[in-house]
Amino acid sequence: MASPIQATGLGSNLDVNGLVSKLMEVEKAPLTKLTQNQAAVTLKVSAYATFKGNVSALQSSLAGLQQVSAYSAAKATVADTAVASASASSGADIGTHSLEVSKLAVSHRLKTDTTFAKSTDIVGTGTLTLDFGTFDGANFTTNADRPTANIKIDAAHSSLAGVRDAINAAKAGVTASIVNDGTGNRLIVSSNSTGTSNSIRLRVADDDNAPLDAAGLSVLAYDPAAAAGSGKNMKEVTAAQNAEFKVDGLDIVKQSNTVTDVLEGTTLTLLKTNAGAPTTLSIASDTSGLKTSVDNFVKAYNELNDSVKKLTGYDEATKTAGTLNAEPAIRTLASQIRATLSNVVTGAPGGYNALAQVGITFDSTGKLNVNNSKLDTALKNNPSAVQSLFATGAKSEDALVKYASSTATTPGGTYGVNITQLATQAKAIGTAPAALTIDATNDSLSVKINGTSTTITLAHGTYTAANLAAEAQTKINGSSALSSKSIGVTVTESAGVLTMATNDYGSASSIVFEGQGSGQTALFGVGAPNVQNGVDVAGTIGKVAASGSGQTLKAANGLAVSVLGGALGERSSITFTRGIAVQLDSLLSKSLSDKGSIASSTHALEQQNKDMDKQKERINATLAEKEARYLKQFNSLDSMLSNMQSKMAYLSQQLSALNNNNK
Repeated sequence: MASPIQATGLGSNLDVNGLVSKLMEVEKAPLTKLTQNQAAVTLKVSAYATFKGNVSALQSSLAGLQQVSAYSAAKATVADTAVASASASSGADIGTHSLEVSKLAVSHRLKTDTTFAKSTDIVGTGTLTLDFGTFDGANFTTNADRPTANIKIDAAHSSLAGVRDAINAAKAGVTASIVNDGTGNRLIVSSNSTGTSNSIRLRVADDDNAPLDAAGLSVLAYDPAAAAGSGKNMKEVTAAQNAEFKVDGLDIVKQSNTVTDVLEGTTLTLLKTNAGAPTTLSIASDTSGLKTSVDNFVKAYNELNDSVKKLTGYDEATKTAGTLNAEPAIRTLASQIRATLSNVVTGAPGGYNALAQVGITFDSTGKLNVNNSKLDTALKNNPSAVQSLFATGAKSEDALVKYASSTATTPGGTYGVNITQLATQAKAIGTAPAALTIDATNDSLSVKINGTSTTITLAHGTYTAANLAAEAQTKINGSSALSSKSIGVTVTESAGVLTMATNDYGSASSIVFEGQGSGQTALFGVGAPNVQNGVDVAGTIGKVAASGSGQTLKAANGLAVSVLGGALGERSSITFTRGIAVQLDSLLSKSLSDKGSIASSTHALEQQNKDMDKQKERINATLAEKEARYLKQFNSLDSMLSNMQSKMAYLSQQLSALNNNNK
């Protein structure tokens, strides 16, 4: 430490700096001890960071065990991969099936009958109206799930190439291209979707005011119900065709070669016909992901166990304690983790309510071991029971009352479900049969669905009641105002009377007709339709009133069920379990939180460091004062001694002189 006062250097031969240095070594002893203590605290903070990392790794390893879908994971394989490919999602029905494909789905494709010398040749201007639907040889029925598209062909796009570009830019579900077949250039229009319900109808509003002839833009007209040359001017290259195949000998017809609704949870992609030579489709449980999750969890726990031993243990040979040997927080959490892993899961069905029952046990060193044979057997025999052991599980005997969700604090148990009101959709029911001829006098409908307004224009023509229902549904669902919010309706007919229902359930589901529009009267009859707005499900869970939202009923404890229909009154109870991985995840989340045991302990140690920094500042200030005082005192002593030595020398000289004079 630098001294503000230096030794005077007078001739006393007193070692002032040496004396002060020795004294200051004694005075600095508390500071040295404090520095040593601070280094020990810093090591503890670092050790807690290591421990926190191990705890975080253990928590991360629990994610796969809490993934409910992993317990019903499946894989699908097709013996002849040239015929089809297959994939299975969680919950797929397990089994082996025969597959025989007789026809592949084909998309509808048209070509212009007229050829063009160059792609820059003018075709014409006007508007193309594109519909998708089914043609039965006499009538074209629009596909209610495919909106009508109006494609404007202006002067800038009046050439063959321009028409192609305008059609493709519309992204209306078809692709246009130009092909030179040797006789000239033709426009090819292909549906982007396969199947007979996605056949193309092209109607033309030609700016030459002759929409049915084979001149101008009308060369693109294709109404399969019209006569050739009078609205049916393009020619069919490929007829739309459905996929036809057999699964286990059952005849199946689908619009697409990608099939998702034949076998529960399995997607089939048909690639090639194999009539007369069926192949095998196998769907089996896939536990590989779960086993990996178990291995990751066991590895993470064992690493944490090793870390705890190292940090809190005592080495008899070296007489050395672990860095956190005296810290209670780490021992407490380690004990809580082990206790959680030893828990019995309340209400777990299927006979698996403890880890040991599926082959996961502690050895004599405190580490976890896995009996893979026992685990494989458990996953094969009852994966849903293993799910209840690890993750959240729910079991209901009522197919129309399903587990929906829960919270981190929802207790496990069995809860009775009583329904006093089923959720409904909003409906608008006509008062009379619909008018089947739509023209400029009755083609407009303004309606607000679930609070969002839209106005549609029905296509002009003469309809059957079923076709008019499909037209109305197509136009409403094709409204961007509604589709952007995933709002949709279903329009059906009975004895000519139309009914419109929202696709959503509950009190948020509503239908409001905005004004007595001409289309409203045409669709639903004179006078206001009978409108019934939706209501939420109501009832109790565990004999306690629950809140309803749509088809979801939620209890105050966070348990929610979906009630999809059925009778009123007491329904099948639902058993809910919180598995060990869920319980452990909750414990670790609290421990790792900003107010958890690890953060609290670390904060306390960091505060000790800060307090010791302040103590060191105070001690250093005191030491500086003491060193200055010692130097001042010893310099004064040095000066006094020097003066005394000078006086003694003077006196000696005087005495010597006197002695000489007396001789």
